[in-house]
Amino acid sequence: MTTRLENLDYLFNPRSIAFVGATQAKIKWGFICFNNLLAGGYEGTVYPVNPGHEELLGLKCYPTVRDIPGEVDLAVFTVPAAAVLSALDDCVAKGVKAGLVISAGFGELGEEGAALEAELVRRADEAGMVLVGPNGQGACCPANHLYPWMPLFYPQAGSIGVVCQSGNILNMLIGETLNAGFGVSKGVSSGNEAQLKTEDYFTYLSTDQATDVIVAYVEGIDDGRRFFEMTRDASALKPVVVLKGGRSRAGMKAASSHTGALAVSADLFDSVCRQAGVVRAGTIKEAGVIASSFVNRPLPRGKRVGIVTGGGGLGVIASDACTDQGLEIPALSSETLEAIGAGLPEYWVPGNPIDLVAGLDLRVIQPIIETLMRSGEVDSVLFIFIESERSKGFKVIDTGMGGTQLSEIWDMMTEKLGGYMRELYGLSWDTGVPLYVASNFDRVGNAKPGTLGGGENPMVYLDVESACTAIAAMSNYFEYTNAK
Repeated sequence: MTTRLENLDYLFNPRSIAFVGATQAKIKWGFICFNNLLAGGYEGTVYPVNPGHEELLGLKCYPTVRDIPGEVDLAVFTVPAAAVLSALDDCVAKGVKAGLVISAGFGELGEEGAALEAELVRRADEAGMVLVGPNGQGACCPANHLYPWMPLFYPQAGSIGVVCQSGNILNMLIGETLNAGFGVSKGVSSGNEAQLKTEDYFTYLSTDQATDVIVAYVEGIDDGRRFFEMTRDASALKPVVVLKGGRSRAGMKAASSHTGALAVSADLFDSVCRQAGVVRAGTIKEAGVIASSFVNRPLPRGKRVGIVTGGGGLGVIASDACTDQGLEIPALSSETLEAIGAGLPEYWVPGNPIDLVAGLDLRVIQPIIETLMRSGEVDSVLFIFIESERSKGFKVIDTGMGGTQLSEIWDMMTEKLGGYMRELYGLSWDTGVPLYVASNFDRVGNAKPGTLGGGENPMVYLDVESACTAIAAMSNYFEYTNAK
């Protein structure tokens, strides 16, 4: 296991790469993935391998991996399945440590393909070589500008590790982290998982210094006990967020034809994940949101939520959403309510949620949130400040009646709100009470994206329900990690 995980490092940090099946035919994966590797800015040595070419995209081409003069850390395969075995033998002879098999046509096709896949694994195991795939779309490590994969985009570096038994879902989960303002530490499409399993990647990423949280899409598992033990150990070190595919009978059948995944009942999988401390997600968006929520934010130490809202109706919705998630909306002490009320109008009705009665004075909002954080009466604070849509529809019509466009004023408020939020995010770490902001301020107007969240700040939620889901997931994870 140790050797395997050490060699897995060559997948994400290779000094040199042999690309087996590189081609100039632009409609083939051998060109698209090869071009992505070069266009993404990888700075190591790249050796295209194709006996039909002397040069590809300005690089000298080699007939086989054996003919490459320098050392090779990683081999990427896009040749047809029938040609992978002989190419693998060349890699073994060359001493290649890791192989990324993008080629399809293995276990997902039935017995003949499964036999070919088993032989591929046998030879790799015998040589001490790690294999990713087959039947995946590739992998990425943005910090190294490494993108030997199919999608035509190059996500920024960040602290979220992504593992998926589906290439398309890998793209979508990474997209959700980018929408939240963050990036990716490592991403891998694990495909059929002939050798390396999802839990192997969990183990690797749990000790990876660049990764703070792991998010995965899983269709099936081969060894339940192994998955449980390795996932449990990984989640003890870092949050592991999992979206399960194949929960229904129809879904299980589709998963089998997709990656050859072994069916596992939803109830059994739920039980394993619960015991292993895994954070479950129900949709792609939810998985991305929950994973992003763990970045740059302390964990809530309990389920008590203090709600601060710019409108009473949103407080009602938030209270319902929190209750649905098993969270608590505690009554606040008279001392805390008195301190909060000092900055609000006389007609304010004391309570939790704290209704700002449409108050927009940020100088008042900040001390209210800080008072709540320092009260010792809540474990997290949810601040809801939703503004009307301004980026769609028509601008103010000049009727001669003196109306004016106020959007620029609201954009200035967004900038100011961002400054206040940065201070409050700092207080989250001082008090151990995380702040969750649900706001569309930096998305409805012309303010610079990411003003309120992302980058060095925690993400901001576009809706109340997502924020409540995140609070529940993080409080449950805290409960799990502190129950031992």
